[in-house]
Amino acid sequence: MTKTILITAASGQTGTRLIRQLVARGVRPRALVKRAASAERVRSLGAEPVIGNEWDSADLLRAMEGADSVYHIAPSLTLDEPELGRRMVAAASRAGVSHFVLHGVIAPYLDNINYHWAKQIVQRELYRSGLPYTVLLPTNFMQNVSWTWPSIARDGRWLLPYDPARRLTWVDLDDVAEAAAIVLTEPGHALGTYELVGTDAYLSRTQIAALMAQALGRPVVAVKESPEAYLAHARGQPFFERFRDEEVAQILAMFDDYDRHGMPAGNARVLSMLLGRPARGWPEFLASLRHGGEAARGVTSYGLGGA
Repeated sequence: MTKTILITAASGQTGTRLIRQLVARGVRPRALVKRAASAERVRSLGAEPVIGNEWDSADLLRAMEGADSVYHIAPSLTLDEPELGRRMVAAASRAGVSHFVLHGVIAPYLDNINYHWAKQIVQRELYRSGLPYTVLLPTNFMQNVSWTWPSIARDGRWLLPYDPARRLTWVDLDDVAEAAAIVLTEPGHALGTYELVGTDAYLSRTQIAALMAQALGRPVVAVKESPEAYLAHARGQPFFERFRDEEVAQILAMFDDYDRHGMPAGNARVLSMLLGRPARGWPEFLASLRHGGEAARGVTSYGLGGA
């Protein structure tokens, strides 16, 4: 293929998976990254790196020059994400991009959680731009359990600061990347807005803990810990060090909403129809996670959906 596809925030857990999917389809994507180390990482996966700042209009236009499509991933918990989205959409319009794909999040209408509501604003800007677009709305990544998996396997306790009885939707990030690659390389997806939810994935943590117990062959219980205890654990992880107080507040607002309401379901048939097969569910994901398979690769997460 000669199609040129630009991926923003391309060195993260979503971008690197999408690069692999596109390369497998014969596409060498272009990857916008900030640092030389990130450029080397995406180059090793088969992408063409472009080092630049996504906030700089000149850098955006340089990265988008000659691009047919843009896959826009905002860096996690970007406080001024609407403004970044506006700049991306404006640059794509100026560059003559023919397809803009937005990596959004399920339930963008949750105005009490900034990183949800911010994506709703970006969607609105995209709708009004006149660009051919597709919006993907992934729910919580199953991979978000990966950083606590060693303690779950060791102690038989899954600790998060929300009611274990609340039901949420989940999706395997590898399925999300495959769906994104399909949308970017196959015709017929313009003007689509797709919820991305895994098969049989509208479960409580108590139900998922039972599946974890089956995978491990030992009891596992889902426990609600305090926000303070969660932050104490998370702050020991390298990925958490860069977050400011305002960004940590977004995480806590998300967990508070989960604790009160769970997460709107979404429909797994959408993703399965895109993939042409059933989307993966928890039993398959846990089997891969337990054996150190692809499911856990490259994850540096903290419990957010669609991040």
